[in-house]
Amino acid sequence: MSGAMGKAFADLSNGLGLSHVWVHQAYHAISAKYKRTVLGSLWISGAMVASSVSMAIVFGGIFGQDLKVALPLIMAGLLTYAMIVFPLSEGPEAFVGNSTIIVNHAYPFTYFIFEAVCRSFFIFLHNLVVFYIMMAFIGSIAVPHWTILPGLMLAFTSMITWSTVTAMFAARFRDVRFMLPFLSSLFLVLTPIFWQPSMLSGWRLALVHYNPLYGLLEVIRMPLLGQMPPTEAWIIASITTVLGLVAWLVFFPANRRRIPFWV
Repeated sequence: MSGAMGKAFADLSNGLGLSHVWVHQAYHAISAKYKRTVLGSLWISGAMVASSVSMAIVFGGIFGQDLKVALPLIMAGLLTYAMIVFPLSEGPEAFVGNSTIIVNHAYPFTYFIFEAVCRSFFIFLHNLVVFYIMMAFIGSIAVPHWTILPGLMLAFTSMITWSTVTAMFAARFRDVRFMLPFLSSLFLVLTPIFWQPSMLSGWRLALVHYNPLYGLLEVIRMPLLGQMPPTEAWIIASITTVLGLVAWLVFFPANRRRIPFWV
């Protein structure tokens, strides 16, 4: 196992060493998708803005919240959720979607994970610009809290480790490719994006206390709104990240060499 562990960390190191390649490829994949369109990359944020405004109007009315309160929470929640749910939504395709390259070229396997996560981060940054434009428009703009930096570090670590695991399982068991995106849609409702934890009581609080995405959501969303995330969010985010590291250390070294045969 020590040899397999060494090769796994060598793969990780080689993948990081190709950062100039996967950063360029991630940017190119996004820009090429909207080539020759009138609005270009504005289409990326269009759905988020439309969904956020619609949800803020509906759920704000249901829960008696002012639009200036509901819209920042929902919009910050949606743009954050789209990134942190990556291991369930797009992560399963990281190896299967690059099967031709994996079979014919000796790229480190972590390269494909880094490229996919980088692409998700670029979309997050794009949406973030639109988010602050909207906040300025409604007069609710806030300076990001400094805790967004450790929050992003936890999110990136969790995305990389868990995406590696889900990509391997999706390559080995093809039904996982369809099951995990379904779970990402399910967690969209179960995670406090359109509602707040204070609105729940009794056994329903388990949706917060045992939700692995809740912590990662709050340690990024709350700083975007200029607030300090609650202690519980840090604990849950840390547990999710540590479990991801453990899962990576268990599954990636043991199965790394099998990936080309699975894809």
